[in-house]
Amino acid sequence: MDKFQIRISPAAARDLDQLDDKLVQKILEEIDILKENPFPKGKLIRKIKGKSSNFYRLRVGNYRVFYFLDGQAAVILKVIDKKNADRFIKNL
Repeated sequence: MDKFQIRISPAAARDLDQLDDKLVQKILEEIDILKENPFPKGKLIRKIKGKSSNFYRLRVGNYRVFYFLDGQAAVILKVIDKKNADRFIKNL
């Protein structure tokens, strides 16, 4: 299987800029897994229910990384804490 590219949206980049460096490193390590397989086994990846498009969320501790697939690229839309995840999903 070909490797996927990771593209980080400007909104996600702003989200990462506001977080602690250790946390950002952990999130980026988890995002890096998406290069090999955007759907790794386990409970960390979930498709956003009720949405007709292909939006997914990756769980990293108390943070959620929302992304979608665009050809051979995983586009990171937003990195937010668990408390605000539902509000973001409603606005998708």
